[in-house]
Amino acid sequence: MKSLFKPEDCKNIQDIRNAIDAIDLDVIKLLAERHEYVREIVKFKSGDEEGIIAQERKELVLSQRREWAEEKGLDGEMMEEIFRLLINKNIQFQFDISNFNNK
Repeated sequence: MKSLFKPEDCKNIQDIRNAIDAIDLDVIKLLAERHEYVREIVKFKSGDEEGIIAQERKELVLSQRREWAEEKGLDGEMMEEIFRLLINKNIQFQFDISNFNNK
């Protein structure tokens, strides 16, 4: 990801909006790439509810992402909420594509 300007070099609001748009597109591209891994991980999980949810891993990821966010000066609680939503949606996706619901 490379925006046209550093934030402090933006000359006007449109420069800032263009940079934000470019960053958002990069975030979406990365989320799409992440989603492909989420799709593939089902192959390696046990087909039961506990295996798909992987509660211990979920809690580790949430605390780690919160810590990473805070290290970057972001609101850790907000980032944890975002990742909690992402993980919960990914878990539902994994249920949907696994044979769990067909058993």
